[in-house]
Amino acid sequence: MPFEPFDKSREYRGKSQSHDREIAALADRQHGVVAAWQLVALGISHDAVLRRAAAGRLHRIYHGVYAVGYSKLTPKGHRMAAVLAYGPEAVLSHQTAAAQWNIGQPSSKFHVTTPTSRRSRPSIRAHTAILHPEDVTVRDGIPITSVARTILDLAATLHHDALTRLIEEADRKERFDLKALDRTIARRPQAAGVRRLKAVLSAYRGTADTRSKLERDFRKLIAQAGLPEPQYNVVVAGLTVDVYWPEWKLVVELDGELYHNSPRAFETDRIRDATLQKIDVRVLRVTGKRMDDDPAAVLTDVLALRRIS
Repeated sequence: MPFEPFDKSREYRGKSQSHDREIAALADRQHGVVAAWQLVALGISHDAVLRRAAAGRLHRIYHGVYAVGYSKLTPKGHRMAAVLAYGPEAVLSHQTAAAQWNIGQPSSKFHVTTPTSRRSRPSIRAHTAILHPEDVTVRDGIPITSVARTILDLAATLHHDALTRLIEEADRKERFDLKALDRTIARRPQAAGVRRLKAVLSAYRGTADTRSKLERDFRKLIAQAGLPEPQYNVVVAGLTVDVYWPEWKLVVELDGELYHNSPRAFETDRIRDATLQKIDVRVLRVTGKRMDDDPAAVLTDVLALRRIS
């Protein structure tokens, strides 16, 4: 059998093509962008990265961050690039996270949060924080602060009305989790803006005393009437509802009047009600005033709306 000399250039081409496929697959998952630190982890040397950039196969967005094959990026691509520019522990945060969650408008700069202090760049505002695991998630493939953590972060800079609108928009888009936000606040009770945020939330659900009194009065009413015990604060059709009788397919929402009388909340409540009606669940809304003025009428409504099979 004749001796076949080893073709080193063919081996190099094969390895390069394999790396190109890996880069393309990674970029496809990341809105068209990759970071040098990711490519090194794939076994691609810094020199090989620079050669691809010089050949026009990688287009520099930030130092160490490249668009693959083309330089024009989507908004998500730009946000992903900003996160990658700050390393594997960085996440999208603040105004940029709100925009990615579709509950706020983007700012002129991209905002990212990292666990170690990093210098901001002309187009990126870097924040420093050690984030709880519950504060971090992924949306559209981009590491990002949770909705609850995003709201808490923005409470430091938004005035009362703007913060109220942010929460209402999150609720309207069915991305607001009051319990998650309460847990986030409990982890950082001294954070800037917490007092303002608590004031907004008190209007959203009624003050703590008002809210608990309304629930106590409702529990007492149904107990005196001998009705079966419902479920409280459970998820139905992706929504957290106050009171639910699954056997009757009936939800009762105990409304804090200050929030639920606002025009935005009026719309939000109707969207929530429509979502429940689509799965054949009836909804009864009860305010503290109605419970105080005419509890018998509330009981009559509950009995009238229950579905008995």
